[in-house]
Amino acid sequence: MGRKEKKRAVHMAGPNRRVRQPKRRRRSSGGAGSLLWVAGAVGIVAVLLVFGLWQSGAFAKPSTPSRSDDPAALLPLAETGQPLRGGHDMALIPEQTPAPRAALPDEPLPRLDMPSASHDFGRIPSQQDVAHIFAVQNTGVTDLLIGGLVTSCGCTTAELSSSVIPPGQRADLTVQFDPDFHEVHGEVVRLVWFATNDPTQPWVEVRITADVE
Repeated sequence: MGRKEKKRAVHMAGPNRRVRQPKRRRRSSGGAGSLLWVAGAVGIVAVLLVFGLWQSGAFAKPSTPSRSDDPAALLPLAETGQPLRGGHDMALIPEQTPAPRAALPDEPLPRLDMPSASHDFGRIPSQQDVAHIFAVQNTGVTDLLIGGLVTSCGCTTAELSSSVIPPGQRADLTVQFDPDFHEVHGEVVRLVWFATNDPTQPWVEVRITADVE
């Protein structure tokens, strides 16, 4: 049998012929390793981000405003006037505060009465806002009108529950201090001012103090 006939016989062997299978390539573990590395890096970044937010006080709960006066001993809260909000605005601070004058005999006037006009928060963390409520009462016989509510610093805001206080009623002045507004440590003093139509007290100053850690 010649060479050509031998090749043809091998080719015609049919299903009994053993066919060599191609070798399978082993999958590389490099892809899984890359995914694990990326997941680890993302996890580290997330932990650092959460830690940074925690340090900045982003997760801190707002503190409940404190109060020095016993609400039971105060006049009823007025509900007729619009709330008044104030922040740091130099345009609202007069170059010269109005001078008080004595009330005339039997003159129907409002009368401003504040059981306390200052508060010391004591030692506080720099990441925690603090707030205090002051009572602004009217013991006169006509409406007490409040305006020009302004603070001495952008870190301090104030809100009065009613800008009109009828006789025998009060409004609550909530003063909030943010020690993290700008970098500050140690003893701080912040002021709140407002104008009234009580001629004996036309310009009122409220003071808060704190020792920032």
